[in-house]
Amino acid sequence: MKKYFLPALLFVLICCKSGDKKNEAVTPTDSMASNTDTVTTPSDQPASSGKIDIETFGDIKIGQPHEKTVEALGEPDSKSPAVEWGADGLMHEDWTYNAKGLILNMSYAKGISEGTKYISSIRANEKCTFKTRAGTGIGSSYTEVQEAYKRDIDASATDKEQITVGSIYGGIIFTFKNEKVATVFLGAAAE
Repeated sequence: MKKYFLPALLFVLICCKSGDKKNEAVTPTDSMASNTDTVTTPSDQPASSGKIDIETFGDIKIGQPHEKTVEALGEPDSKSPAVEWGADGLMHEDWTYNAKGLILNMSYAKGISEGTKYISSIRANEKCTFKTRAGTGIGSSYTEVQEAYKRDIDASATDKEQITVGSIYGGIIFTFKNEKVATVFLGAAAE
């Protein structure tokens, strides 16, 4: 249990720090979506700024509201039925963008209108051309990912087939096939 406390605390601190926006109030029901009125793109902040960005992927980011997501990507090809997750008590549904190679897990508080949906995780496959702020994505080599995130790799969750940046509680997970990125996952893979 102790070994999970520090990564969880780090994730909370990163989330809190990423909320440094002007004039925003955070409420318990919108705490994860509160940092998302402005979507930053890779050109807004260089990868060398010293702060790891485990949220931004191409034109989208973790916590982005559904309106801005639809603005950036259009309507999804399909949406799964909403299901309540016991781990966080939120309603979750997957939005699939087949041609873009993306599956976005959208979350919202139970009993709240659908207007409060936001991206809680991002999964990308071989069709996706998006890159992280550090310039890595599908097709990047193992060495390129390693170099881009060398200070932020979680060694306990990394091997020859996967690199975890940040942690499984909030970060980026790159999986490899033939030493090239085959899938990218952004978000919390575990509670």
